[in-house]
Amino acid sequence: MIGQLALIFILEAAFVTVMTCRWIILVKGSRYLAASASFFEQMLNVMALGLVVSNLDSPARVVAFGLGYAVGSIAGSWAEEKLAFGYTMFHVVTSPGSNLAEVLRTSGIGVTTWKADGGGSGRNMLYIVIRRRLTAQILKLIKETDREAFTVTSEPQMLKGGFLRKAIKTTSRVAIEDSGSAK
Repeated sequence: MIGQLALIFILEAAFVTVMTCRWIILVKGSRYLAASASFFEQMLNVMALGLVVSNLDSPARVVAFGLGYAVGSIAGSWAEEKLAFGYTMFHVVTSPGSNLAEVLRTSGIGVTTWKADGGGSGRNMLYIVIRRRLTAQILKLIKETDREAFTVTSEPQMLKGGFLRKAIKTTSRVAIEDSGSAK
């Protein structure tokens, strides 16, 4: 009995983990990868559900199923965060004397800049798009280079053409890590 409860829990946790990742992958626009994941997702679902429905008189099976679902939700969001599909878009406001744009460009990051006005004084606006897995490194580089920078991040729904797209393909982690120490 305990072995079946553990199996129900594991199957349901795996099902929800895959389901959570699949939905996020689908929202990010990778429909074929999401479709492939749905095959495994449903196989796990049928197996877990079959073990519960065949013995509905066992409350322990229902509890194991529910606990597996809850743990799968957490595991799925954690797994997606580690896989880091997609891109991050940065809007960074700096003071005119900041060299952040140059530091980022030296690191291989495409940056678009323009003059802005904030709080009655001149500012520089930086626009950056990178692969999401590099977000923490870029945030660290921004903080190390310009502690006063105001940064907003978001996730773009679609990218098409332009220099930014080409720069993303050639950006390397080594360049980013090296530039952080070369201030």
